[in-house]
Amino acid sequence: MLQKIKKVLLQTFIFLLPIQTVYIVQDNFLNAEKWQYGTSVFYVTEMLMWFSVIFFIIDYFVLFKKKLIQRDAGWSKEKLFSVSILFFLLYLLFNTFFVAQNFQVAWQMTRWWMLSFLFFIILTSGFLKIKSILWPVVLGSILPSVLGIWQFLMQQTFASKFFGLALHSPEVSGVSVIASDSIGRWLRAYGTFGNPNMFGGYLVLVIIFTFLLMKRVEVKKQKVFLMILLFVQTMALFFTFSRSAWIAWFLFAFFISIYCFIVNKKVAWPIIFSLIFFAILSLLFFNLLQNRIEVKSRYEVRSISERVTGYREALEIWDNHKFLGVGSGNYTLASFDLDKRQVGTSYQPVHNIFLLFIVENGIIGFAFFSFILATFFIYYLSIVGNKKVLFSLVLAIIFLILGLFDHYLLSSYIGLMIFALYLAVISRLSTD
Repeated sequence: MLQKIKKVLLQTFIFLLPIQTVYIVQDNFLNAEKWQYGTSVFYVTEMLMWFSVIFFIIDYFVLFKKKLIQRDAGWSKEKLFSVSILFFLLYLLFNTFFVAQNFQVAWQMTRWWMLSFLFFIILTSGFLKIKSILWPVVLGSILPSVLGIWQFLMQQTFASKFFGLALHSPEVSGVSVIASDSIGRWLRAYGTFGNPNMFGGYLVLVIIFTFLLMKRVEVKKQKVFLMILLFVQTMALFFTFSRSAWIAWFLFAFFISIYCFIVNKKVAWPIIFSLIFFAILSLLFFNLLQNRIEVKSRYEVRSISERVTGYREALEIWDNHKFLGVGSGNYTLASFDLDKRQVGTSYQPVHNIFLLFIVENGIIGFAFFSFILATFFIYYLSIVGNKKVLFSLVLAIIFLILGLFDHYLLSSYIGLMIFALYLAVISRLSTD
């Protein structure tokens, strides 16, 4: 019974992950405007994951009591990896209580970090087969993908508390659009997410997972269904007009095509068809694509300028908090301390996860996280071959491209969960 409950909870969590239903615990404000990154929230899916963790712990002690599992004496590579995670989480707790300016926000981010590590450990434990992970992810992408396509084609969204959707209109300032004097203002696809770039990053993940699943199913009807879904996901990805997501997806398409041709002596036809479909959409919406790529409109130039300014700001904040950082989730508050003249909604984390991480956690936090990476790599090398490690490493680097141009992978609950899910699956590819 415990095994069934664990499986249902975990797969339900994975399926519902893109749904952004939240309970707002407390709104915080900067200069009388809502401080978006300081809002205290609790996600419905977060509750599902904590229940999963509780049942995994209960099941572990039941099996241990029945002597169906044994606790190894001494140190092992796996234990060292677990201890490295524990040290990092203890450091985050220290920062939360003694360093962070806002305890509530820091505790929220620390809680999400903790949950993402637990999610990663559970998925890499082998409890679920790889196909049992991929299917709920892929099926869970149907609603966000269809919704994103509808949003762009209709040029409107609707608000829904149940699905955690906000109302976005292309005429409203602050909404993500493609804009210029010649084409007007076009709303980008949000899906079920807070912004199009986050939606684009999610779609890169599900497109990769859909392709991996197609390679593992044998029923023809399932292959046809997945191929149709791949086209839907590709269309939704195009309508996000997320440059970082496009770059990551193109790199994956290039790498997997070369890999399949050289190693498997096959053509990656699903990805080729997806690229052709993307090219057709590019011709149909060429003016919008050109505006997004050339970066000549005032809107696009301002967007790039704000990111460059954000990099300089990040370095300035880091210069004042080199060793311990400003605390998890407290970057925007540190930004406010530098310049208190802006409205609350204008304060955002730096659009680079590497800069964001070291500014919030400092050199010491970076050292602890590097310890995690080193111990995991040592453990990983001990159970898989070098060629498989290289394959997984390339897939990880492709996804990290998203982090070079945006912050959501480390600044949000959904970003951390997506990151943990992706890294867990590509780790399992080498061991299953």
